[in-house]
Amino acid sequence: MKIQRLILPAIALFLGTTLQIAATARSLNESEQEVEAQLQAVIEAQTQEGYQLAFPRTLARLSRGAQAPKTVLLYPNRQYSFVAVCDQSCIDVDLIVKDTKGNVVASDMAEYAIAVVPFVPSSEDRYEVSVKMSKCSTSNCNFGLGIFFHNDGNTPSSAEQQEDERRRS
Repeated sequence: MKIQRLILPAIALFLGTTLQIAATARSLNESEQEVEAQLQAVIEAQTQEGYQLAFPRTLARLSRGAQAPKTVLLYPNRQYSFVAVCDQSCIDVDLIVKDTKGNVVASDMAEYAIAVVPFVPSSEDRYEVSVKMSKCSTSNCNFGLGIFFHNDGNTPSSAEQQEDERRRS
């Protein structure tokens, strides 16, 4: 008898969750599709150079002059490559990598709509990777960020890095 009373609420919960998920899923707009296409091209180019994604790529929107920080755990003496791209309204996107003390350890502040920062950490630590929307012809621009590591066979995969990150948190 008690199980029968739980069936209807369970079905309602399941349907409500399904509808909520369907409502939040949306297709990308034209600007987001442009950034996604650029990211896919970067992923392909990095793969040809022996790199692979270390973390899931980021696709987001920033106001002109704003920054989007992302904290990542990096391993020592491994080659990483950070790549940021932006939509056609963007004139300049910058990348800044800081250590846990807030010191800038690498950056690409050149005035281009793509920023690339190669980086080899000296120690295993958390680093803050910030995308800065320096110049945008509109109030907001879409950007994408890919964080790659050189796959030399000794580097943990993305899944291994994420699992290690979860254990440390």
